[in-house]
Amino acid sequence: MKTIRIIPLFAVLLLAACGGAQTEAYRLKVDGREIGVTDCRVSAVPINQVWPGYQRPADQTDTAYFAAWEMPQGPVEVEITADREVGTVRVTPASAGIEPRVSGRRIRFTLDAPRNLSVEVDGTHRALHLFASPVSEEVPRDGEPGVRYYGPGYHEAGIVRLESGERVYVAPGAVVSGGFYAVNARDITISGRGVIDQSRYERGSGSIVGFSGCRNVKVEGVILCDASMWCCTFFGCDSVEVDNVKIVGQWRYNSDGIDVVNSSRVRVRNCFVRSFDDALVVKGMKRNLGEPEPIEIGHLPVEDVLFENCTVWCDWGHALEIGAETCAPYIRNVVYRGIDIVRTSFVAMSILHGDGAPVRDILYEDIRLNIDPHTPSPVFQTSRGEVYEDAGGFVPMLFEAIINKDMLWAQDALASDVEGVTYRNVSVTGPEPTSLVKGLDAEHRIRGLVVENLRFNGEPVRDAVRAGIVIEQHADPVTFR
Repeated sequence: MKTIRIIPLFAVLLLAACGGAQTEAYRLKVDGREIGVTDCRVSAVPINQVWPGYQRPADQTDTAYFAAWEMPQGPVEVEITADREVGTVRVTPASAGIEPRVSGRRIRFTLDAPRNLSVEVDGTHRALHLFASPVSEEVPRDGEPGVRYYGPGYHEAGIVRLESGERVYVAPGAVVSGGFYAVNARDITISGRGVIDQSRYERGSGSIVGFSGCRNVKVEGVILCDASMWCCTFFGCDSVEVDNVKIVGQWRYNSDGIDVVNSSRVRVRNCFVRSFDDALVVKGMKRNLGEPEPIEIGHLPVEDVLFENCTVWCDWGHALEIGAETCAPYIRNVVYRGIDIVRTSFVAMSILHGDGAPVRDILYEDIRLNIDPHTPSPVFQTSRGEVYEDAGGFVPMLFEAIINKDMLWAQDALASDVEGVTYRNVSVTGPEPTSLVKGLDAEHRIRGLVVENLRFNGEPVRDAVRAGIVIEQHADPVTFR
């Protein structure tokens, strides 16, 4: 039997800030040891509004669940008992290769290594998210100088300003209500296996984790739940590492996942993001929107950004997005690699260009997109209290590359172009999507789009017509290899 580090039961009972106490909807055992499962609020329908808007009503929400533990490389046996008879079960991402064994109310499977998974029982309603993390390394001691230590239990921390050299540690079983931010600081770490939760805070209170003008920042292992706006943000930062961060409980309007804004040398790896709005995002903006202390960042570029080995579930918006704000000297050398998009809404891979940054050298590689045939249509709310009605069957686009000065999010009068975008080893399962390419005018064009090894449901796609790519205006033909 493998060593498993479990969130203590008494701590799980304190997770009310994340949506509720320990749930009876699912019981979870790993190698025979019981692990607490807690609930969280997620979006029920894909209806959104333009920022700043207002607080979303709770009747547009659904319930999901999550559980977390530490484990070595594995394997371990996972057993889930539902509160009802089980029909169909799907474990995502499909690339994990997990085939569950179902008997009555029980679901069993073998987990060979630490991994972030979702278990969908009879559809996407009441999904169970499982976070099996590697065993923590370099755990600080409570009382150690420069360390804000949050042990098992509930902590009302507030919105905490961090200074250079500080470390935040959120232990397994800890629930920290509030958030953390830093401005013009350096050498800061936020780590652990506990939860940072913002459900008690008003919309627009700032990110759960937000850094502005910072250098040498690391965020590792923590679970971020119910952000009041964008969840995990880096405005005008340099040298950032985000590893094994889990984002759940996103349901409020405009609640993005991870936003890299006017920042350079950023690495985002091994993360799970179930966002409501856009999931893994690159932007250029004039200032750090919504953060407690505004600073100007529009003079800083976006450069050398990597998103790698992540799993995305986007309930509304774009899974992998560059834009729509692109206010920067330039945006270049951005890579999305090894990404599983288990569900998305508008577009899987989006470049929405509304400002003056030249966009160069963008790579999407080893992207695995699942399209649910029952995907509901995403909509913008046109009036307060609007009722969402849709029967499903919407097919998100695979990619878009658009230059448009009429977008609501454009921040400056300049326009620019896009050049050098490669889509390599992209596979789609489910209904076949279309894509859109659209430049602005003869000067501000889309150039150098390349598709290498695209597959729809296992079949190779070798030309733009078969791929459903529409070139609307002011763009070069897409090259297939």
